[in-house]
Amino acid sequence: MVSLGAVAVSLMLAVFVGCSLAAVGLIRKIWWGHRLAVGILAVNVVGDTANALLRDDLRTLIGVPIGVALIVYLLRPSIAQLYNRSANA
Repeated sequence: MVSLGAVAVSLMLAVFVGCSLAAVGLIRKIWWGHRLAVGILAVNVVGDTANALLRDDLRTLIGVPIGVALIVYLLRPSIAQLYNRSANA
């Protein structure tokens, strides 16, 4: 990250904003917060898997079952219905 300089700061700022928006959406039980959280977790799982396969960094695999478990939890019907667009309109 140090070698990226200002680009790294911009990337981390984007991650901060995305995670903050997802947290606010989840707390307020807004449909877009739920979708954003699932999307961020999915990107993280794909990234962890890619790092393990392409860079031979098996340590990143610890994030895969955690991310998948969180996605499965968020997509359970009893949880997903809390964020249903028509239920909150």
